[in-house]
Amino acid sequence: MRIQSTPSGSFSAYLKRLVFFLLPGLLLPAFSNAQRQQRFKAGVLAGLTAAQIDGDASAGYNKVGLQAGLRGIVLLNQKQDASVELLFTQRGSRNEPKTPPFFKTTLNYIEVPLQWHYHDWPANGDPDDPDFYRIHFNVGLSYARLLGYQDDSDGSIAGITPALDDLNANSFCFLIGASFLQTGISASTSGITAH
Repeated sequence: MRIQSTPSGSFSAYLKRLVFFLLPGLLLPAFSNAQRQQRFKAGVLAGLTAAQIDGDASAGYNKVGLQAGLRGIVLLNQKQDASVELLFTQRGSRNEPKTPPFFKTTLNYIEVPLQWHYHDWPANGDPDDPDFYRIHFNVGLSYARLLGYQDDSDGSIAGITPALDDLNANSFCFLIGASFLQTGISASTSGITAH
């Protein structure tokens, strides 16, 4: 059995206008300040999420989803910056591998995280002229709006299927994370998200 829900037309139109006007606002400062000392930066984000929903009768982070979007960064000083992101994020729930009952629910969100970042431990040992800072800490808040969901199950009432009609369309989260950067090795990041 497959159930799908999509946002209403008015919210979908609102979202398109928001993206149309917000993206240039995130990207233009980075390009317009290129001649001066670079105070603004922008980037593209892409990755995977691993989600678990309490009460879905399944243990573990079994539901893999996509996350993609844009990030705008303002440099506050040499060791601190702030960022805002506009992301498409998938969360959800699914059964443990090869364990009935079989179910998979994908929740699609548009998400806007606001974060403060602190960097320390200069890579070349010179705090006045570092190549980069090895350790990054971040804290912040995130707002997400449910765009819609897709629910697949084997016909049994399992997972979060009974609760889908009662989902809150708005999600507020607290973010905390840390990264360690090493020359020649990609960043390793861990983070905690609380809803």
